Amino acid sequence: MKQTSTRISALLLAAFAASVSSAAFADDTVGPYVQGDIGLAHLKFDDGKKFKIRNTFRNIKDSYKESGFMPRISAGYDYGDFRVAGDYTHYKTISESSRDANSSANVKVKVRGIGASVIYDVPMQSNFQPYVGARLSVNKIKSEANVRYLNERGSTSDSSTKVGIGALAGVGYKINDNLTADAGYRFNRLTSDLNTHEVSVGLRYTFR
Repeated sequence: MKQTSTRISALLLAAFAASVSSAAFADDTVGPYVQGDIGLAHLKFDDGKKFKIRNTFRNIKDSYKESGFMPRISAGYDYGDFRVAGDYTHYKTISESSRDANSSANVKVKVRGIGASVIYDVPMQSNFQPYVGARLSVNKIKSEANVRYLNERGSTSDSSTKVGIGALAGVGYKINDNLTADAGYRFNRLTSDLNTHEVSVGLRYTFR
């Protein structure tokens, strides 16, 4: 009876050790890493006031949207359950035209940004590992417009650097000890009048 109890205890101990080892598998990657992503970003710009001449463009739409290809590169450090990373993101230029019976506007908005993210990798007993995080960014916004009202023509432009905030979530799949595939979603409020929704896939390589 004592031997049976000992065997059961040994089996339970072995099972516990195996479960701990399995749980740690997704979190034992520690070290600096680089990551490349490609994806689709949907940008929405809401500031028609910049593109009006003497307030004559009341009937011209004041919201401009664009969806397009978005490359992003990141570099950071993986602490196990937490990661910190810096990134550079290149967004597609918003380019739209709008008109009514008496007026028209051609608008372009260029956006580039660098950001810093803090990411929490949720421990899982598998190679799949979901994550959530927050992002703070500094964004260069260049906007320009050519406008016409009746026979009056004009142009306006603006260049500014703004601080934005964002949130991210996704899942990684550990291919091996160094390489992880990543799929994620981000919402970034780049300025008070410019938001982006982003979906992307990429690869993360950790130096160990």
